[in-house]
Order: sequence, then structure tokens, then C-alpha cells
Amino acid sequence: MDWISHLLFGLTLGAILLKDKSREKMALLATASLLPDLDILWHHRSGLHSPLILLGLALLIAVRNRTLFAPLLIGFWSHSALDIFLFDNSNHTIQNLANQMVSNESVAQHIEDNIMRYTAANGIMLFYPFSSEQFSITLDEKSYAIIAGFIVAIAIFVVVWLYFKEYRMR
Repeated sequence: MDWISHLLFGLTLGAILLKDKSREKMALLATASLLPDLDILWHHRSGLHSPLILLGLALLIAVRNRTLFAPLLIGFWSHSALDIFLFDNSNHTIQNLANQMVSNESVAQHIEDNIMRYTAANGIMLFYPFSSEQFSITLDEKSYAIIAGFIVAIAIFVVVWLYFKEYRMR
């Protein structure tokens, strides 16, 4: 999934699960929800996407300040939860969308190749460092759109819910 989905999903989970929804904690959670993709610099979907490695990282950071643990872990694990889903691009959906925008099939193919090279993966290593086996749930275009729509709908619902909850407290 893309970075916007990671951000929305992480912030939505944080808004639901965190007691302290201060700007600082939500900013930390947002950062944590994007951090696992730093591994794109060396090998995308490396051990940095593993829930166990991310748990260890959250624990290490939270040693000095325990209140950071929950936002870090929610951000990290929200990323892993989304990245277990893979997009089946066998119908060249990315190329077709790119071609509609640029009206040049060779450029559209180049865009698809780059997106697939830098973002494609075989899932996440759920049990790394104990196992390097990757787990995934592959979605076709329709299912992927449903999941993305569901994430956006939940995010909108939570924003509205939090707004009215805050409004009633005044």
C-alpha cells in the first residue's frame, strides 16, 4: 500500500486506541507508520517490516520514555498490517492508469516498471528473525479498491467521531 494509506490507517488506529491523542503522540505515530519503508534504501520489505523487529525497536526507544511505546507500536504495526496485502498487477492496471495520464504507452510502461521494481514485494516476514518466510494476502484490483475505500471510510468516520466528541466536551 502507499504512504498515504499507511498514514491514514496509522492515524485512524491511533485515534481509536490511544488514550493520549496529543499532537506530539499523533505526530510520533504518523512518523512510526512510515518508518518501515526506510528499508527501500537497501532492500524493500526487509526485516524492518517484521512485527517482532518493530516491537523490539519500539521497546528500545521507549526505554527512556514509556509513554512513547503505544504510539510507536501502533504506528509500526499498522504499517505491517497493511503491507501484508499485495496488489495483483497481472492486468497491468498501473500501466493503464499511467497511460491515461501521459498518453504514451512506452512512458506508461516505464512508470509501471519503476513502481513495481521499488514497491513490489512478496509480503512481509512475520516471524523474522526466527524465519525469513514471507506471508501475504494477494488482492485483485477490485478487492484492493475495497480495502483502500474501507480505510478511507474508517478514517473519515473517526475524524467526524472525534470532532463531535470534542464538540460535546465544550
